Amino acid sequence: MAAIKLLISGFENTGKSTTASQIENAMVVNFDRKEYGFPVPHMNITAYSGIETLIDVINEKLGVYQEKMGKLPDTVVFDTVTQFYSTMQAYNDGAFKGFDIHKNNNRDTLNLNAYIEDVLIANNVNVVIVAHTIFDADTARHIIPATGQFGKAGSWLSVTNEAIFIEKKTNSFIIHQKSMKYPCRTTLKDIEESLDSSKYDINAHIAKLTASKLEATEFIL
Repeated sequence: MAAIKLLISGFENTGKSTTASQIENAMVVNFDRKEYGFPVPHMNITAYSGIETLIDVINEKLGVYQEKMGKLPDTVVFDTVTQFYSTMQAYNDGAFKGFDIHKNNNRDTLNLNAYIEDVLIANNVNVVIVAHTIFDADTARHIIPATGQFGKAGSWLSVTNEAIFIEKKTNSFIIHQKSMKYPCRTTLKDIEESLDSSKYDINAHIAKLTASKLEATEFIL
Protein backbone atom coordinates (compact mmCIF):
# COMPACT_ATOMS: atom_id res chain seq x y z
CA MET A 1 0.00 0.00 0.00
CA ALA A 2 1.10 3.58 -0.69
CA ALA A 3 -0.34 6.24 1.59
CA ILE A 4 -1.47 9.59 0.22
CA LYS A 5 -2.07 13.09 1.56
CA LEU A 6 -5.15 15.05 0.47
CA LEU A 7 -6.14 18.62 1.34
CA ILE A 8 -9.81 19.63 1.55
CA SER A 9 -10.34 23.39 1.74
CA GLY A 10 -13.14 25.91 1.40
CA PHE A 11 -14.97 28.72 3.15
CA GLU A 12 -17.05 28.06 6.27
CA ASN A 13 -20.19 25.93 5.90
CA THR A 14 -19.19 24.39 2.59
CA GLY A 15 -19.38 20.73 3.62
CA LYS A 16 -15.69 20.11 4.26
CA SER A 17 -16.24 18.07 7.43
CA THR A 18 -19.24 16.31 5.91
CA THR A 19 -17.13 15.25 2.94
CA ALA A 20 -14.28 14.06 5.17
CA SER A 21 -16.71 12.15 7.42
CA GLN A 22 -17.55 9.87 4.50
CA ILE A 23 -14.04 8.41 4.41
CA GLU A 24 -14.08 4.72 5.27
CA ASN A 25 -11.94 3.27 8.09
CA ALA A 26 -10.83 6.69 9.29
CA MET A 27 -9.96 8.35 12.59
CA VAL A 28 -10.64 12.06 12.93
CA VAL A 29 -8.51 14.44 14.97
CA ASN A 30 -11.04 17.16 15.75
CA PHE A 31 -9.47 20.57 16.47
CA ASP A 32 -12.63 22.64 16.10
CA ARG A 33 -13.32 23.15 19.84
CA LYS A 34 -16.77 21.62 19.53
CA GLU A 35 -18.04 18.07 19.67
CA TYR A 36 -17.52 16.17 16.43
CA GLY A 37 -20.97 15.57 14.96
CA PHE A 38 -20.46 12.50 12.79
CA PRO A 39 -20.56 8.76 13.67
CA VAL A 40 -16.86 8.28 12.93
CA PRO A 41 -14.08 7.25 15.36
CA HIS A 42 -12.63 10.55 16.54
CA MET A 43 -10.75 12.41 19.24
CA ASN A 44 -11.61 15.92 20.41
CA ILE A 45 -8.65 18.21 21.06
CA THR A 46 -10.01 20.47 23.81
CA ALA A 47 -6.67 21.80 25.08
CA TYR A 48 -3.25 22.41 23.57
CA SER A 49 0.04 22.40 25.50
CA GLY A 50 2.63 22.01 22.76
CA ILE A 51 3.19 19.98 19.61
CA GLU A 52 5.02 17.15 21.37
CA THR A 53 2.10 16.59 23.74
CA LEU A 54 -0.36 16.73 20.84
CA ILE A 55 1.56 14.07 18.92
CA ASP A 56 1.71 11.87 22.04
CA VAL A 57 -2.08 12.14 22.43
CA ILE A 58 -2.67 11.28 18.77
CA ASN A 59 -0.39 8.25 19.05
CA GLU A 60 -2.25 7.16 22.19
CA LYS A 61 -5.60 7.35 20.39
CA LEU A 62 -4.17 5.48 17.42
CA GLY A 63 -3.30 2.71 19.87
CA VAL A 64 -6.87 2.74 21.20
CA TYR A 65 -8.20 2.54 17.64
CA GLN A 66 -5.87 -0.34 16.80
CA GLU A 67 -6.87 -2.25 19.92
CA LYS A 68 -10.57 -1.77 19.18
CA MET A 69 -10.52 -2.31 15.41
CA GLY A 70 -7.65 -4.77 15.15
CA LYS A 71 -5.61 -2.50 12.87
CA LEU A 72 -4.57 1.10 12.40
CA PRO A 73 -7.01 3.37 10.56
CA ASP A 74 -6.59 3.56 6.81
CA THR A 75 -6.83 7.35 7.06
CA VAL A 76 -6.28 10.02 9.71
CA VAL A 77 -8.25 13.23 9.19
CA PHE A 78 -7.08 16.55 10.69
CA ASP A 79 -10.21 18.73 10.97
CA THR A 80 -9.43 21.58 10.78
CA VAL A 81 -5.75 22.31 10.54
CA THR A 82 -6.52 26.03 10.51
CA GLN A 83 -8.09 25.73 13.97
CA PHE A 84 -4.99 23.83 15.07
CA TYR A 85 -2.90 26.71 13.74
CA SER A 86 -4.94 29.30 15.67
CA THR A 87 -4.71 27.26 18.89
CA MET A 88 -0.98 26.73 18.42
CA GLN A 89 -0.41 30.45 17.86
CA ALA A 90 -2.39 31.37 20.98
CA TYR A 91 -0.36 28.90 23.06
CA ASN A 92 2.96 30.16 21.72
CA ASP A 93 1.91 33.79 22.24
CA GLY A 94 1.55 33.00 25.93
CA ALA A 95 4.57 30.73 26.28
CA PHE A 96 7.17 32.80 24.40
CA LYS A 97 8.13 36.39 23.70
CA GLY A 98 9.20 38.38 20.65
CA PHE A 99 10.81 36.51 17.80
CA ASP A 100 10.60 33.23 19.72
CA ILE A 101 6.83 33.25 19.13
CA HIS A 102 7.30 33.14 15.34
CA LYS A 103 10.20 30.72 15.67
CA ASN A 104 8.06 28.24 17.60
CA ASN A 105 5.04 28.71 15.32
CA ASN A 106 7.24 27.69 12.41
CA ARG A 107 8.85 24.84 14.37
CA ASP A 108 5.51 23.39 15.50
CA THR A 109 4.03 23.60 12.01
CA LEU A 110 7.03 21.81 10.51
CA ASN A 111 6.94 19.21 13.29
CA LEU A 112 3.28 18.43 12.62
CA ASN A 113 3.98 18.03 8.93
CA ALA A 114 7.04 15.88 9.72
CA TYR A 115 4.81 13.68 11.91
CA ILE A 116 2.34 13.36 9.05
CA GLU A 117 5.05 12.40 6.56
CA ASP A 118 7.54 10.45 8.69
CA VAL A 119 5.14 8.60 10.98
CA LEU A 120 1.64 8.36 9.52
CA ILE A 121 2.34 8.17 5.80
CA ALA A 122 5.53 6.17 6.43
CA ASN A 123 3.32 3.58 8.14
CA ASN A 124 0.87 3.49 5.21
CA VAL A 125 -1.78 5.66 6.86
CA ASN A 126 -3.44 8.16 4.51
CA VAL A 127 -3.77 11.72 5.77
CA VAL A 128 -6.60 14.11 4.92
CA ILE A 129 -6.12 17.74 5.98
CA VAL A 130 -9.24 19.91 6.27
CA ALA A 131 -8.66 23.67 6.16
CA HIS A 132 -10.64 26.91 6.08
CA THR A 133 -9.80 29.45 3.41
CA ILE A 134 -10.17 33.20 3.15
CA PHE A 135 -10.14 35.43 0.08
CA ASP A 136 -7.13 37.74 -0.04
CA ALA A 137 -8.20 40.86 -1.92
CA ASP A 138 -4.60 42.04 -2.36
CA THR A 139 -3.63 38.97 -4.38
CA ALA A 140 -7.14 38.01 -5.56
CA ARG A 141 -6.46 34.49 -4.33
CA HIS A 142 -8.10 32.04 -1.95
CA ILE A 143 -5.56 31.28 0.77
CA ILE A 144 -5.23 29.08 3.84
CA PRO A 145 -4.15 31.40 6.67
CA ALA A 146 -0.65 30.85 8.06
CA THR A 147 2.19 33.08 9.17
CA GLY A 148 5.93 33.29 8.61
CA GLN A 149 7.83 31.35 5.99
CA PHE A 150 5.22 28.60 5.94
CA GLY A 151 2.52 31.08 5.01
CA LYS A 152 4.72 32.76 2.39
CA ALA A 153 5.49 29.37 0.85
CA GLY A 154 1.81 28.66 0.28
CA SER A 155 0.66 27.27 3.63
CA TRP A 156 -0.78 23.75 3.62
CA LEU A 157 -1.25 23.73 -0.14
CA SER A 158 2.53 23.84 -0.47
CA VAL A 159 2.94 20.47 1.28
CA THR A 160 0.27 18.55 -0.63
CA ASN A 161 0.25 17.35 -4.22
CA GLU A 162 -3.47 16.57 -4.03
CA ALA A 163 -6.06 19.15 -3.00
CA ILE A 164 -9.75 19.84 -3.58
CA PHE A 165 -11.65 23.07 -2.98
CA ILE A 166 -15.36 23.07 -2.13
CA GLU A 167 -17.37 26.02 -3.45
CA LYS A 168 -20.88 26.81 -2.25
CA LYS A 169 -23.38 27.55 -4.99
CA THR A 170 -27.01 28.59 -4.51
CA ASN A 171 -28.42 25.09 -4.16
CA SER A 172 -25.36 22.86 -4.20
CA PHE A 173 -21.67 22.45 -3.49
CA ILE A 174 -19.09 22.17 -6.26
CA ILE A 175 -15.92 20.12 -5.83
CA HIS A 176 -13.01 21.68 -7.71
CA GLN A 177 -10.19 19.19 -8.35
CA LYS A 178 -7.94 21.21 -10.64
CA SER A 179 -8.17 24.92 -11.26
CA MET A 180 -6.00 28.01 -11.49
CA LYS A 181 -8.65 30.00 -9.63
CA TYR A 182 -8.93 27.88 -6.47
CA PRO A 183 -6.39 26.20 -4.14
CA CYS A 184 -6.68 22.76 -5.67
CA ARG A 185 -4.29 20.51 -7.57
CA THR A 186 -3.82 16.91 -8.61
CA THR A 187 -1.31 14.56 -10.18
CA LEU A 188 -4.12 12.55 -11.75
CA LYS A 189 -4.60 13.03 -15.48
CA ASP A 190 -8.01 11.42 -15.98
CA ILE A 191 -10.04 13.53 -13.56
CA GLU A 192 -12.76 16.15 -13.94
CA GLU A 193 -11.87 19.74 -13.21
CA SER A 194 -15.08 20.25 -11.23
CA LEU A 195 -18.21 18.30 -10.32
CA ASP A 196 -21.27 18.55 -8.13
CA SER A 197 -20.73 17.21 -4.62
CA SER A 198 -23.56 14.70 -5.15
CA LYS A 199 -21.40 13.02 -7.80
CA TYR A 200 -18.17 13.12 -5.81
CA ASP A 201 -16.97 9.96 -4.05
CA ILE A 202 -14.05 10.71 -1.75
CA ASN A 203 -13.28 7.03 -1.20
CA ALA A 204 -13.03 6.45 -4.95
CA HIS A 205 -10.81 9.53 -5.18
CA ILE A 206 -8.48 8.22 -2.47
CA ALA A 207 -8.36 4.82 -4.19
CA LYS A 208 -7.31 6.47 -7.47
CA LEU A 209 -4.63 8.48 -5.69
CA THR A 210 -3.30 5.37 -3.97
CA ALA A 211 -3.11 3.46 -7.25
CA SER A 212 -1.35 6.37 -8.92
CA LYS A 213 1.19 6.66 -6.11
CA LEU A 214 1.88 2.92 -6.23
CA GLU A 215 2.59 3.25 -9.94
CA ALA A 216 4.87 6.23 -9.33
CA THR A 217 6.91 4.39 -6.68
CA GLU A 218 8.01 1.90 -9.34
CA PHE A 219 10.04 4.70 -10.92
CA ILE A 220 11.99 5.67 -7.80
CA LEU A 221 15.72 5.36 -8.56
